[in-house]
Amino acid sequence: MRAFVVAVFAFLYLPIALVVLFSFNAGHHASEFTGFSTQWYGKTLSNPFLVEALKNSLFIATTSALLAAVAGTAAALGLQRVGARTRAVFDGLLGAAIVVPGVVIGISTLVALVQLFGVVNPFVAELWPGDQPPRLALGYGSIIA
Repeated sequence: MRAFVVAVFAFLYLPIALVVLFSFNAGHHASEFTGFSTQWYGKTLSNPFLVEALKNSLFIATTSALLAAVAGTAAALGLQRVGARTRAVFDGLLGAAIVVPGVVIGISTLVALVQLFGVVNPFVAELWPGDQPPRLALGYGSIIA
């Protein structure tokens, strides 16, 4: 079991470690490591557009993390003071927020495959009598989130 866990962690984290290692590559190609250098970080930090983008990203990340921490703490404290039914309703709403993105991505991928390549569920296509199996007829407005 320990070897399996090590293999899974290596599979997950080894590519990240290689990206970090090769970010210090002195060469112009990522296919071979020619030496250790920080020249690419210097070039990145000398570009004003990338520095501004980094500042914006850090500001948005910090602000959203602080707001999420405050809102999450307030929600946790509030849910401790309500009854079981109200807590169950909020648990359902929070669960829906986790499920909905996956459903939207699944439906939009299905619609895109049908529209672009005419791909439908092969099991339905094989079992359906006639030439044309049924297609999912959703309007584009219903899948825009």
